[in-house]
Amino acid sequence: MYCQNRISYRVQEGDSLYKLAKQFHTTVTELILLNSGVNPYNLQTGMRLTICPGEGYVDNNESTPSEGNTSIPIKTPVGGIVIIPGTTTQPGTTTQPETATRPGTTTQPGNNMGVDLRQRMRMAWLNHITLVKFYLISFFENLSSQNAWKDAVYKNAEEILAIFAQYYPASAMQRFRKLFMEHLRLTDEVAAGLKADPAFSGAAMENWYINAEEIASFLSRQTPAYNETELRKMFYDHLDMERQQMEAYLDGDYVTDIEIYLRSQQNMIELADFLTSGLLAR
Repeated sequence: MYCQNRISYRVQEGDSLYKLAKQFHTTVTELILLNSGVNPYNLQTGMRLTICPGEGYVDNNESTPSEGNTSIPIKTPVGGIVIIPGTTTQPGTTTQPETATRPGTTTQPGNNMGVDLRQRMRMAWLNHITLVKFYLISFFENLSSQNAWKDAVYKNAEEILAIFAQYYPASAMQRFRKLFMEHLRLTDEVAAGLKADPAFSGAAMENWYINAEEIASFLSRQTPAYNETELRKMFYDHLDMERQQMEAYLDGDYVTDIEIYLRSQQNMIELADFLTSGLLAR
């Protein structure tokens, strides 16, 4: 992920990903993407995180160059970590601008397009599992926020569909939208079934997996680079983990619920990268 002002930040006491996302005008999902392997529920004081501040972030500790000094200003955010615009820092290494090219080489516009698509795809699918999770919790607990979370889930679905709309014809997108909305509807039915009976295994559960097969089959027909068997397995894994999270939550086993959710993030990243590679190969 390209970032003009990447920060290596030292976690302070009381920090959380939500707090840091607000402080640096970014999102929890972006922080997770930049820091794979970090448990977002267990930040340790002194741990280093990579952060890409979003638009509108202003560092109150930014220093200005002295008169006659034309070097780039250096910023020192809370946490005492130095950042230099356009560079990344690693202990014991020197910094190099991310946009620099070797002598005699040129940048490839197509590479930037691929990086952008990969990032958008990852963000969209990671947001999908996160928004669905919050919606399901609000549904299980009968919270007044459940309609707002449900709206966010459907808005995210449109964002995922919009990515594919750049590559698929309108007629194909109508079919894809119908299949995706059916997935969300069946997720609702499965959740309602499990809430009423932890041993639920009704028709909705079977249709949930059949719908996943149909989505995998549809995508592989539209994009020959997709291996249908591999894609189907990824969607099955997604449903398995979503179901296991619901079961663990309803059973009060929140530790298992969180562990499975964290594993599902990696599953979504792998799925997103698989989908991106197929679209770029079209």
